[in-house]
Amino acid sequence: MRELTRRGLLTAGAGDRHHISSAVVLALPERRADVAERLADMRGVEVHASEGSRIVVTIEGPTSGMLGETLTTISAIDGVLAANMVFEHAEDQEARS
Repeated sequence: MRELTRRGLLTAGAGDRHHISSAVVLALPERRADVAERLADMRGVEVHASEGSRIVVTIEGPTSGMLGETLTTISAIDGVLAANMVFEHAEDQEARS
């Protein structure tokens, strides 16, 4: 069993855990295709569906903080009205192998 430490909580176990989240991005309908294309080009982001003004993505990275930073970057894209994390999961790297 791993020891829970303050640093481990703050860094979310950086380096030995993998984080993934799903998010819904709300874009101006006339900009949705452009926004989806920009999202697909972002490191760690995968577009799964888009319709109307909604785009469903997953974001992957080594820390929860990195996922948050990516979501903040997405929110600042021209044409994006909102970006909301729906779910987050983290697992040990060795569990992924």
